[in-house]
Parts: sequence; C-alpha cells; structure tokens
Amino acid sequence: MKTVNTSLLSNDECWGIQINGLNHCKAISCSWQGLTACEGKNIIKTGINSKGYKVGKNGIVIDSSK
Repeated sequence: MKTVNTSLLSNDECWGIQINGLNHCKAISCSWQGLTACEGKNIIKTGINSKGYKVGKNGIVIDSSK
C-alpha cells in the first residue's frame, strides 16, 4: 500500500497526478484533460507542483538526501 504525505500536496492542483504520477491522466478517462480548467497542466508541463516538489512518473519524489 502506498503512503502519501499530504502536506507535500498542493491543494490547488490535481491530487491524482501528485499521488499517482505523471502517467495518471493516461490511465484514466478524465473529462478535464486538455481543458484550461485542468488543475494538473502546470505539473505536466514543469514536473513540479506549486509547493516546489518534483512529481515523477509515480507521484511526488521525496529527496532522501536532505
């Protein structure tokens, strides 16, 4: 089971992408995909959520070197 530290998630962006990763949109049928209302478009473009955490193919990437 995947454990998610919700304090790392941006509340104003798509939680599905932040939790499940960049492939999340490809794995589901999302009616917001491709629309300006999509709350994950900036994460898809930059790979980073608005809190500054990197979002990889499997979700937020925790840097254990810190």
